[in-house]
Amino acid sequence: MQTIYSLVTKPINQNVGIIRISGPATFNIAKNLYKDLEIKANSVTFHKLFFAKEFIDDTLVLLFKKPNSFTGEDVCEIHFHGSMVIANKIIEKLSKMNITQANPGEFMQQAFMNGKINLTQSEAINTLILTNDYTLANQATKNLNNKQGLFINKIIKKLEDIISRIQVAIDYPENTDLPIYNLKKINQELKLLNKEFLKVINESTKVIKIGKGIKIALIGQPNAGKSTLLNKILNEERAIVSNYKGTTRDVVESSIYLKNHLITFQDTAGLRKFGNKVEKIGIKKSFNTLKNADIIILLIDGTKSVNKQLNNFKEIISNYSNKIITVLNKKDQLKKNKLNDNLLKISAKENNILELEKAIIKYIETKLIAKFTIEEAILITDNQINNFKNINEKLTNIIKMIDENYQEDIISFEIEIILRDLYKILGKELDEDYIYQLFSTFCIGK
Repeated sequence: MQTIYSLVTKPINQNVGIIRISGPATFNIAKNLYKDLEIKANSVTFHKLFFAKEFIDDTLVLLFKKPNSFTGEDVCEIHFHGSMVIANKIIEKLSKMNITQANPGEFMQQAFMNGKINLTQSEAINTLILTNDYTLANQATKNLNNKQGLFINKIIKKLEDIISRIQVAIDYPENTDLPIYNLKKINQELKLLNKEFLKVINESTKVIKIGKGIKIALIGQPNAGKSTLLNKILNEERAIVSNYKGTTRDVVESSIYLKNHLITFQDTAGLRKFGNKVEKIGIKKSFNTLKNADIIILLIDGTKSVNKQLNNFKEIISNYSNKIITVLNKKDQLKKNKLNDNLLKISAKENNILELEKAIIKYIETKLIAKFTIEEAILITDNQINNFKNINEKLTNIIKMIDENYQEDIISFEIEIILRDLYKILGKELDEDYIYQLFSTFCIGK
């Protein structure tokens, strides 16, 4: 395995920067950089770094001896004051030595090749680094702890047991009267397994969708208070507020965390039948936004006819009834006997929006987030979802083949194909091209 190096912190000025070296020549490189360095496994020492007579920086040098490192190789990490000027000087020095600059994901690839992590754990690390969502990050942490790997291994053992029973039935046909060797009994087990796969796919799809951020569209007639509401939620003047009809002519987006969920609010153009050409373009964009939104907040102006506004939006309410939260705004301007008891009531101007925030969180937690009945199996990447969908299709086909009385040896062969797919998810029995292609999509520095 070759020796590689890379800056593993972001290529920006920051408090601390880290450069990692990993591979068989690591300690020789470290001794070349620091003449007085004592090679001691799992150690942290302070050293002044010089190149010739030029002082570079005060540094910490961390040494890890194989296999007790993240990559499973000898590893040296240089921690320096996080100036990119210093980083570039060290990288330039390393580039002149007989080692190679790491490709994206190559440190993780070394860890995988050395058996330090399996494929699901490597994808968990990459997801954990890149995601901004707590739900997805929490699941990635569980997968890093190999919960997903344990679940997949449990499925592998189940299928291996089924194959062995089919093989016994083939070799010793007199045993086929016993229930455990009967294909109909086996088919019942496969059907239960298939349901579990579907549940994994459905729940995981929700997790990944949440992980990409929740989109909430704000809609309503002009001057209903959408921009004011957005500014109050964000606690900043992000959207332009005025009393002139049609001020918002494009979709204004801003993001915020609500109870650990990354939410992007989209303030749309006020929806009405008339307006100039530019405003009509904004209204068209508003309708496109509704299709892609996870939640729609329909803001009703409480100072005007509520029924008329609801009637104006009846088509949208009908088409998106499953994701609309209807809110009555400007309650501060209404008398108590004129309040509509059927609507959630707020005052964006008075910053009285707590009930709306509660309603948003309730919707997310009851309708968008999966109930993790098989939490340890949750998939966290589109690649894993596609693999499970592929396996589910093959499993469905095997169930159909058993119903149509296919021979046992054919059934056994088809199950073996699924086993190979499961091995692939864990990173077992993979060719080098597949491994390189997968890890090349990972984060630089990992």
